[in-house]
Amino acid sequence: MMPTYVCSVPPKSLSDDQKDQIAAAIGRRHSEATGAPRFFVQVVIQESDTTRRYLGGELSGAHIWVRGDIRAGRSESVRSALMLAIMKDVSAIAAFPEAAIWVYLCNLEPTDMVEFGHVLPVPGDEQAWFEGLPPDLQTYLAGLSAKRETFQL
Repeated sequence: MMPTYVCSVPPKSLSDDQKDQIAAAIGRRHSEATGAPRFFVQVVIQESDTTRRYLGGELSGAHIWVRGDIRAGRSESVRSALMLAIMKDVSAIAAFPEAAIWVYLCNLEPTDMVEFGHVLPVPGDEQAWFEGLPPDLQTYLAGLSAKRETFQL
């Protein structure tokens, strides 16, 4: 579900446990910064032997890139704090220097996203949006969060 964070990592640079920790940290940081429920946060970790990343035309395998597509409407201070927190967490978990963790946030209007058959809510309207979902979908979404922690909206 939204927001979606895609982490591009050099091949074989992270263990599965580190990937799990990064996904949990990004979800926690996004929820703390925005107030959005953790079950909204998707994290995709891309690691491919065939992907080649370049900086200035030179092959680079020494960085982790994190791109987050999030709903527009968050203040600059919230976005900056979120990016810095994600950078610090990923650096600590992956044992990469902070300078090697690049985080980009891309703001999308909520009306530009449809998930589970519904246009997404504007920030702050998550509770009303959730309550308007069919009961079986509410149960499913609540179960996603309950697997790791007590469910909260």
